[in-house]
Amino acid sequence: MPYTTELTRDCLGAVHSGSGLVTGDDLLAASIAVRRLVQNTENFQYEFVDFSDVTEMRIEPDDLDKIVEQDRLAAQARPRAIVVIVAPQEFAYEVARQWEEKVKDLGWTTHIERERTEGVRWLVKHLKTERPELLAEKRESAV
Repeated sequence: MPYTTELTRDCLGAVHSGSGLVTGDDLLAASIAVRRLVQNTENFQYEFVDFSDVTEMRIEPDDLDKIVEQDRLAAQARPRAIVVIVAPQEFAYEVARQWEEKVKDLGWTTHIERERTEGVRWLVKHLKTERPELLAEKRESAV
């Protein structure tokens, strides 16, 4: 599967991981899942999106608008959520920037990094917990 979403065991966050080709439909399905999750998980605080292994993205402008609409609904339940996006490739970084611009009025704290280690480091500094529990810890040796 090119894009997965998993809730952390401590239920504080959701970790999204992509590989290969990721589409707007993949991202929209993840946004819908997280919207439902935040409405039912009281202590939810963050999303960690990792595009490190993505080789291509196919996202139309209306896909991004649909994703943002799901985020607006999620923000009603979690107005102070944190979203970190790791986007080392230029195409993924550009999509992340476009998304960030569209959600800047939600009240969320957003951050885009080129390197996963730096994204994790930033998240640790901004969470209300000492160390986030990321399921995708296979590359997690620096924190």
